[in-house]
Amino acid sequence: MGNLPTGLKTFEAADTVRRLAQNENIQAIDALFNDTRGHRHTGKPGDAPQIGKEGIASGAVTSEKVAVGAILGDKIAKSSIERQHLRSGGLSSNIARYKSVTITGGELTGVPTTPYTFQWGSKGDNHLWSLPKEAVLPQSITIFLGKRHIQVEGMSFGSWVGSDLSTMPKGFTIEVSNDAATWTPVFTFGGGMYEPFSMIPFNQSQDATYVRLTVTAHAVSTRTVISCLAVYSRYHGQADGDALEDIRPWGVNARLQGLSIMAEGNVTDNGAGVLTLEREIIVMNGPAGTYFRVKAGTYQIPDWGYLYVDIPYEHAVTVQPSVGRWNEGLRNYDNKDRLVLAQRNGNKTIYLNASIQSRLSGDQPQAEKVNGISLRVDNGNFQFNDGLGWRGVGIKKVQRGRGFLRADSSTGEYTNYREIIIDAVDMNKTFINVHFTGFQSRPEWGSTRLEYTETDLVAELVSSTKLTVQSTLSFPFAYNSYAWEVIEFA
Repeated sequence: MGNLPTGLKTFEAADTVRRLAQNENIQAIDALFNDTRGHRHTGKPGDAPQIGKEGIASGAVTSEKVAVGAILGDKIAKSSIERQHLRSGGLSSNIARYKSVTITGGELTGVPTTPYTFQWGSKGDNHLWSLPKEAVLPQSITIFLGKRHIQVEGMSFGSWVGSDLSTMPKGFTIEVSNDAATWTPVFTFGGGMYEPFSMIPFNQSQDATYVRLTVTAHAVSTRTVISCLAVYSRYHGQADGDALEDIRPWGVNARLQGLSIMAEGNVTDNGAGVLTLEREIIVMNGPAGTYFRVKAGTYQIPDWGYLYVDIPYEHAVTVQPSVGRWNEGLRNYDNKDRLVLAQRNGNKTIYLNASIQSRLSGDQPQAEKVNGISLRVDNGNFQFNDGLGWRGVGIKKVQRGRGFLRADSSTGEYTNYREIIIDAVDMNKTFINVHFTGFQSRPEWGSTRLEYTETDLVAELVSSTKLTVQSTLSFPFAYNSYAWEVIEFA
C-alpha cells in the first residue's frame, strides 16, 4: 500500500481494506475541493499537478464556454484562447462590425460583416458571400473599415450556418491596404481546413483602412460561403460594443442630447454641384463642453454626393470636410461618427442637413435660389449672386421731409431756395421724388383784380449729404409747399 501526493492511499488487489483507511481516502478527496483551498494545480503535496508552460492541452476543455468565475485573474495570456474578445485582458476587439464590403464575383446577401447569420432566417437575417463551384478563382471580398485603424492584427469568419466546414474555403489569402491600391499580404492559408471563427493572426500587425480576403481554393461543397467577417485590433475604442459606446469622451452626450451646428457665414450653392462655406461651421456639444470647427472652402459635390466630416477625438480642432460618393445598396450604417453637412439632389440643388441652425435674426446660412440665382441679406441689404459675385438689389433706405418757399413784397420776404441736409447715400444708387403745390399772384394791369398762376419747383441731389430745392417766384406774392423723398437702392 502506497501514498499518493494528494494524500490518497493505494491498495493491492489482495489487501483487506479497513474502514479507517477508506475514511482517510475520503478525507483526502474532500480536501481537494475544500472551499478554503479549491482545486489547485501547484504540483505541491496535496495539490494537482502543475500545468506546463505549453498551456492547456488541446481538447482538455471540451465545452463551448469556460464557466463564469473560473478565471479569477485580471488577464489571460495572449493567444491562450484564440477568440480574443476579453477586454479586461486588453485584447482585440472587432473593428469590422457592420462595415460595408465589395466583391469581385459571386453573390452578396445582406452585410457579411454582421456578427450573425441564419440559414433559414426571416428577411434581413441572412448575411453571406457565396461562390458557386463553377466560379473562376481567385475571387475577393474587401472590407472598408471606415477609417484608418492602427495595429490591425487578425481576422476570423464563419460559413453558411456559422460552423459548416463543408462550405469553408480550402485556400485563401488576406491582404491589407490604406488606399485600396497598394496591398500588403498578411496571411496565406493553403492547406488543411480552417476552423470557423478561429482567430487568424496576421504575420505582422499593420495599419489598415481596407482588408481583402481572396478565395484561392473552393470548399469541398458545391458552394463556398463566408459570413460573420471580423477584423481585430487592440486599438479598437470599443468598436464592437454598444451603439452608444465611443472612444470620444462626449460620444454618449452627442447622441442623447444632440449637437448644435452653427454656420458662422453663408453656405452657398453656386450651381453645378459647387458648394461654398464662406466661413467655418462650428459643431458644438454644450453639456459636454467641447466643440470642433469645419474648415471653410469650396467643394465640388458629385451627383447624389455629400459633404461630411468624421467627428474627431480631439477638442477645439479644425477639421477638413470630405466629399462622399453615393453608394446605393441596403446595408447597416457604417460610420456612426460621420456627420453629413450637405447632400446634392441628383445633379441639381444642394440641400443642407436639417441640423445646421440659422440665427434667430440676421444672416441666414442657407442661400435660397430663384431660377438659379442665390439670394441673401447682408447687413440689412438684399443681395443676389448670379455667378458674378454678390450685388445689391431692392431699396436700402428712404429719407423723407417737407418744407415751403415764399415771397411777399409787402414784408420784403423772398425765399425761393433751400438746402436740405440728409444722411449720407450712394449717389449712384439714389434718386429723389418731390411733390409740390403752389401759386403766385399779382394785380391785373389797370385793375384791382388779382392774376393767379401756379409755381414751379426744381429739386437736385447735389452731394451724398445735400438736397436742394428751388422755385421761380416772380410775382409780388408767391407760396410753394413741397414734400421730398430720397430713395437709396441696395
